[in-house]
Formats: sequence, structure tokens, C-alpha cells
Amino acid sequence: MSSQAFRAFEYNLIDVDRLRQAHRLLHNGAQGRKGLGHITRSGVVMLCAAWEHYCEALIRESVVYLCSNLNTPMKLPKDVQKEISKAVKESSHELRPLHLSGNGWKQVYQDHANALLNALNTPKSGKLNDHFKRLTGITKISDSWSQGENILDDFVSVRGDIAHQGRHADYVTITNLDSYRDQVRRYAVETDNAISEYLKVATANNYKPWNITT
Repeated sequence: MSSQAFRAFEYNLIDVDRLRQAHRLLHNGAQGRKGLGHITRSGVVMLCAAWEHYCEALIRESVVYLCSNLNTPMKLPKDVQKEISKAVKESSHELRPLHLSGNGWKQVYQDHANALLNALNTPKSGKLNDHFKRLTGITKISDSWSQGENILDDFVSVRGDIAHQGRHADYVTITNLDSYRDQVRRYAVETDNAISEYLKVATANNYKPWNITT
């Protein structure tokens, strides 16, 4: 079974697939455009929302997994140790260091992850590499993507154009939406598999937190 985050992603894809189906029913095989751009634009927005939610949920799930499988913060990946230490030092709460005592580090870690993820609004490769590294310790999650970074970044930019320009944004064909859907799902699959393998190593477990997804 895949991660909980990926299962939620697949559930959110249902809306995208229903929009694709609706477009085909309304288009009915006719040539040319039939004023259905609002459907494909909506599909892009829903697909990007599913991807963004997936990445946020996967990082949170990974943080919880690390907390559950490690008994001291000193066993966390070095980048995560540095991130937690930095967050505590920069906290305006003068007693914040005391929260690290005992298992308090786990709550500090999860609280900081949630705060950082709540500010993730543009799920492009740069921000995702940064967030995954700071919060899970994986060096560069985009290295696991067989399609590279540009396809994803271009797709997120299309979503941004739609959000800011509405009907004035470039027209999105159903073929475009079909391709985006398959490409983004592939990014999610490869991300899920990479993090599963990474967490196994990071916790020195003999098993992965979830199975490989295809």
C-alpha cells in the first residue's frame, strides 16, 4: 500500500478525471473549440491543488514517521537537526528551548513543519527541494523525477497564469489536460517511492514505511 498522502492524491484525481469526462461528453467529438476552456482550466487548477496537497501531506507523514521511529533528535538527519535548532533559536518564545526536553522535540519538530508547510503556495521544484530537505533531510527530491524539473515547473506556471488571468490565460486543450494529469501522477509516484526508500535508510529499519507504487 502507498503512503496515506498518495492515496489522498488519487482520491483528489477523481475530480480531475470527472472534468475530463465532462469535457468529452460536451465536446462530443466536434472539430475545433466549443467554449469549454472553463472545464480544462478548472482541471488544471484542481490537479495542481491535488499535487500541492500531496506534497504537504507527504512531508507531514514523513515527519510523523521519523518521530515515531527515532527516540532522540540526535538520530534525525543532519539537515533536520539544523532546521529544528534554527527554529528554536529564532523563536520569540524565550522558554522555547525547554520544549525540547524529553520527547518535546517531536512536538517542536511537527509544529515547525506545519508552520513551514502552511506557507507553501507554489509547489515548484525549487521550493519542494528546499522543504523536503529541511524537513525530512533528503538531499534533492527532484533527483528521483524521471521527467526532470521543467515539466512540473511549467505546469505550475500554467496554474498560476489561470489563477491570475482567468479567461485571458492561454487556452488549455483537453490534450494538454490529459498530459498534465499523467505527468503529475508520475511525479507523485516517483516522489512516494523515493521517500519510502529514504525513510527506511534514515531510520535504519529493515522495512519501508509503505510499498512501492506503480
